[in-house]
Amino acid sequence: MKRYCISLLAVLTLSASAQTKEFTILATNDMHAAVENFSRFAAIVDSVRELHPDLLLLSGGDNRTGNPINDMYPITGYPMVALMNRIGFDLSAVGNHEFDSKLDGFRELINLSNFRYVCANMYPNDTLRLHIEPYKFFERDGIRFCILGFIQVNRNGIPDAHPDAMRGITFRYPNDVAPEYKWLRDRCDVLILLTHNGYEADIELAKVFPEADLIVGGHSHTALEGNHLHSGVLITQAGKKLTNVTEIKLKLQDGKVIDKQAHLIRIADCPRIDTAIQAMVDKFSDNPFLNRVLTQVPNGFSSKQELGCMMADAQRATTGADIAIQNCGGVRYETLPKGGMTVGDVLRLDPFGNEMMIFNLTGAEVKELLKAICRADDYGPAYVSGITYQIDLGRTNREVKAIKVRNEKGGKFDENRTYKVAINSYVASVADYKRGDKDGTNLHVKSADEIMKYLEQHPSIDYKGAVRRTYTGGEDMEK
Repeated sequence: MKRYCISLLAVLTLSASAQTKEFTILATNDMHAAVENFSRFAAIVDSVRELHPDLLLLSGGDNRTGNPINDMYPITGYPMVALMNRIGFDLSAVGNHEFDSKLDGFRELINLSNFRYVCANMYPNDTLRLHIEPYKFFERDGIRFCILGFIQVNRNGIPDAHPDAMRGITFRYPNDVAPEYKWLRDRCDVLILLTHNGYEADIELAKVFPEADLIVGGHSHTALEGNHLHSGVLITQAGKKLTNVTEIKLKLQDGKVIDKQAHLIRIADCPRIDTAIQAMVDKFSDNPFLNRVLTQVPNGFSSKQELGCMMADAQRATTGADIAIQNCGGVRYETLPKGGMTVGDVLRLDPFGNEMMIFNLTGAEVKELLKAICRADDYGPAYVSGITYQIDLGRTNREVKAIKVRNEKGGKFDENRTYKVAINSYVASVADYKRGDKDGTNLHVKSADEIMKYLEQHPSIDYKGAVRRTYTGGEDMEK
């Protein structure tokens, strides 16, 4: 009898062990068309997939925008879609920059993609024919996955994109929508939230949806090394521009996750490339126009402020404005090395295709505009030409306590005078402030084209040490 019990125990132990499974997920986010890193990324995916054939490959959104090789292709954004198709992405969140080629462009990319997009808190009009589902089920190695998507929504009730690019879509805040999908927990073994929401927002999302096993995030460009558990939910994010990919290891027993681990794989450390992918990248990159040198920069650019000052100067000079204001979030390089500055550099610096606009504003309205831009921009206060200013912020960059504006020589700024002010069309659409000139004048010229025109007029430029705005409080976003 004793021998029988021991044998039975052994059988039960083996049976229990048979119910334990391990699974691997690779995730990236905010690739922003970093095609130059794609062949090493593909080699990593191939290596991991060789060990784990049932691998899930996920993107946290913002697959496009930031590289003219991708953004200026005849079908805008197609190179990234082609590369993602080739290495077998399974699913992507919808990022705010997915809307940069407007709805027609996004629809075309969706239709060209072998993978799907998920987003539960966007509600497109049926006539838009955007085939985006709130969630998607996968079954891999006998494990049932449900992946539910979300996109960030700002205080204006839309993602951080040009409002005109999202006409016909209603958005709701992720934390309001998420509880409506808790029923999915009982329909799967692993519940994943695939978000383009930002790390801090994902922490709050985990509080209202602790039933999730995992949040694969994006938007804030945060590189999360190791296990970041909040409300029992593992939150991951891999930085930006294919610097890293997150490897996630799940262990399940009897259909429940009993352990979850995450770590970053640095893509530049991969010793090999996928030659087939590199051939695709080389073909897409064959564009001599992008290599044309516009001017020389003997000292380079060492900060976003130096770049932002140059952009504002270009906009002011080419439009004939008294003042130009460049939003911080629209400056997409942190630094640029010394040497020749090319067309490609400008289109990476300012990739959005925004048009220049002129508003006639009083000095008092200019101050309100600067405060409104700060409230609307996660990245911080704007860069300027024609004035200097100091702004006092609260705990975050969106909380404005006080502002002091001076003319460009540091003298008194006339708040009663009317100024011709140049801003881009995105800023015009999101800055909420009172003004007499409601609509302004659209010049129908792209801001990047104006920068190129300005640079070609100057054989050499030097913005070393340029500082036209200072601030106290808030967060240091210039990194």
